[in-house]
Order: sequence, then C-alpha cells, then structure tokens
Amino acid sequence: MDIPVKKRHVSMANPYIKWGIGVICLCALVVLSVRFLKAAAPSVKQQDVWISSVKQGSFTRAVRGVGVLVPSEIRWIAANSPGRVERVLVKPGAMVTKDTVIAELSNPDLQSLLQQARWELDAAEANLLALNAQLQEQTLEQELLVTQAKMALASAQLKEKAEQPLAIKSIISELDFANTQLNTEQRKAELSIRIKTQARRTEVVEAKLLAEQATVRKFKNMVALYESQIAALVITSDIDGVLQQVSVDVGQRIEVGGNIARVARPDSLMAELQIQENRVQDLQLGFPVTLDTRNGLVEGLVKRIDPRVDNGNVQVDVEITGTLPLGARPDLSVTGTIVVEKIENALYIDRPSGAAALTDTKLFTLSEGESQAELRNIKLGKASVSSIQVLAGLQPGDAVIVSDMTEFNQHSAIDIVQ
Repeated sequence: MDIPVKKRHVSMANPYIKWGIGVICLCALVVLSVRFLKAAAPSVKQQDVWISSVKQGSFTRAVRGVGVLVPSEIRWIAANSPGRVERVLVKPGAMVTKDTVIAELSNPDLQSLLQQARWELDAAEANLLALNAQLQEQTLEQELLVTQAKMALASAQLKEKAEQPLAIKSIISELDFANTQLNTEQRKAELSIRIKTQARRTEVVEAKLLAEQATVRKFKNMVALYESQIAALVITSDIDGVLQQVSVDVGQRIEVGGNIARVARPDSLMAELQIQENRVQDLQLGFPVTLDTRNGLVEGLVKRIDPRVDNGNVQVDVEITGTLPLGARPDLSVTGTIVVEKIENALYIDRPSGAAALTDTKLFTLSEGESQAELRNIKLGKASVSSIQVLAGLQPGDAVIVSDMTEFNQHSAIDIVQ
C-alpha cells in the first residue's frame, strides 16, 4: 500500500534561518575586509628615532681606531757582565739620567781574573825590560865587531899601500906582497859579513821586542777587559728618561745580554692604533691623523702599517707632528681618526645602523610633512666613521631614519607621531 508523502513548506520567517544567513554574511565581510582592505600603518614617536638629512658637498672618508701613546725611543738596559743582583736602587716610574745607577751586580770570579791578569802583565813588562837590556848589549857587541873589522881592513889596506912600491922595486918578494893583498881582501870580506850580521841582528832584535811588546799588550787588554766588565756590574741608564720596567730581583743570576731595565724618553711619543682589518686596505703612509687624548686633539701622520693581522686588527703607527697636551704620557689611551680621502660634490647621510659600504639597503624616508615615512631602496657608496655616501635613491634635503628599524622592515610605511 503506497503512503503519500507530504511536502513541507519552509518559511523564511523562521528565526533560525535568519540567524544562519546573518552569520554567513558577517564571515564574508570579514574575509573581504582582510583581503581587500589595507592594514593600518604602525607608528613610532619622532623622539625615538634618529633622523638624518641628506647633505651635498665635500664628503670626507675617515677610519677610526683606538690605541695608546708609546715612546718612540725605548732603550733596554742589558747586562754586559754576568753576575748576581745585589741591589735594585730605582723603582719603575722614576726619572733617570745617564749617570743614574739602577742596579748593582757582583761577580767574584771577575775579581780573581783581574788580579791574575795584573800579575801576568807585571811579569810581561819585566820580561820586556830584561829583553830590551839584553838586546841592547848584543847590539853593542855587534857594533864592536863591525868596528874591529873596519880597523883591521884599514890596517891591511895601509900595509898593502906601503908594500906596493917595494914590490915594484923587488925589495920584497912577490909572495909576501901577494899575501898582503890576500889579507886585505880577507878583511874586506870579513867587514861585509859583519855589516850583514849587524843588519840581521837588528831585525832579530826588533822581532823579539815586537813579540814581547805584543805579550804586554795582550795582558794590558785583558786587564782593561776585566776592569770594564767589573765596572759594568754597576748598571746605569743609557739615556735620560723614565724607568718603565725593572726585570730583575735581588739575588737573581744574570747572564751577559740579559735584560735588566727598560727606559723610555717621555718627550718623544708616538701612537699605536688598532684598526679593523677590513678598513686598512685604503690606508697609506703619510695620511693625516687626528688623535684625541681626552685632554685635547693633536695632529699626526701615518708612519707605519703592520703587515700582520692580530685578532682581526692591524697596528698602525702614528708619528705625532703637533704639540701634545699637558698630561700626555706613555700608555695613555687615545682615539685616532685617519683621513683617507675627500670626495667633492657628494651626497651623504649619517651612517645608518648596520649599514655597510657599497651595498644596497632600505631606509624609511620622511614625507614633506614628516608625518609618515615610507620604505625606499637606497644605494650606498663609500663609508666613513659616522657618515656614508649615497649613490642613488635620495635627493639633497631628504630626511631619512638611520636608527635601527629592523622590526618595521615588513611594512612599506610607518606613521611618525610627535
């Protein structure tokens, strides 16, 4: 048996249906507003941000570093003689002169060596005197022999001269006259030998004297050496200046060349600056430097750039050309600003937070009324200590926010409130 189905008529007047349609419409409006309506811009207070104006003119590139003043002339006082430290008479920080005694050493061995050298010198000088007297006596004997040979030759020549007329007249035999002539020749040869012997003897005498004199000089030099080594046990400063460091203690054994003290001239200072390694490539010798001593400014020039990198820094030595202010002393902390170059007719602004040279960045640029700032692409050029060059994206007179705005980078604009 078929049962007829009755169709129900839904009335729009039903309150549940009205509520459902209302909820659907509300959701549709929310979706449309999120999709098509623009989000409200965030706001910041003007006093909470750092606003810089774009300037045009001479742009000075500079590099800054911190460092200390150091003496340009430092002298390490080293031991010239081995010894044990007996006394330290001056403490670091005192003014010293070339005659100031810093420390005293002792060395009994040097005293013994000096006494022994003096004894040997006395003996050598006595031997030299004895040898000199002996050689003078031998020289006189040799001169006597030469004189006797000369007299014998003269006698033989007289005899020959007297017998020659007699031999011609045959008063004496030819054999006797020949013996007389032979005797004269013999005396000539004897005199020649005596003269040569005398010359040779003179050379021998001079050689013996030179040898003995060399021995005397040897012991004199030894005495002088030991005396200078003993004198060097009293340690004095080589220059006038400030005693910066004493490296020994009483009772310590010091060898030759060991450092004892360090003296610096306080009137001759230079600066040692530490510059970040990525900022050194443009530096050159002779670049001008301004040093801030916290008590005044002084001018200088780059004197040396260390080729090594130490903990990310490079040491730059600065020669001071100006007059140091009162109170300047070694180890005083200073800040140095080195001028690298000047670029004429350049656009530049205060250096934004985290901005690097020769990069592209985004900065908020203020509108004319300074009530809103919109994010703009900026091309940066060369950087200095507190400013940076602008290559594109800004015009002279534009105002930009250069403080850290990282939290607003997802927004294209921000409102500036007073």
